[in-house]
Amino acid sequence: MIFEQEVLPLFEEHRGDYLSRARGVAFDLARLWGEITVDDVRQQCPPPPSVDPRVMGAIFRSREWELTGYQKSTRSECHGRPIAKFAIRSSNK
Repeated sequence: MIFEQEVLPLFEEHRGDYLSRARGVAFDLARLWGEITVDDVRQQCPPPPSVDPRVMGAIFRSREWELTGYQKSTRSECHGRPIAKFAIRSSNK
């Protein structure tokens, strides 16, 4: 709860430029592929080195996205842990 209420808003405030680019990439990929993950976005729009990987979910933190399931992360440092898959909500396509 603290993470969502305090950390993510700080990410929005201090890294808004990166988030804007990453969200644009996410929409482009989702329009092409249907479902995407944060790994897909990271591959096309790598975060600045100082960004904690746990805040990357902020990219999908809006009503424009819907959770569609989970899959194993492709990033080796994640050791195959499940990550969320998202699609653009039907009303936003």
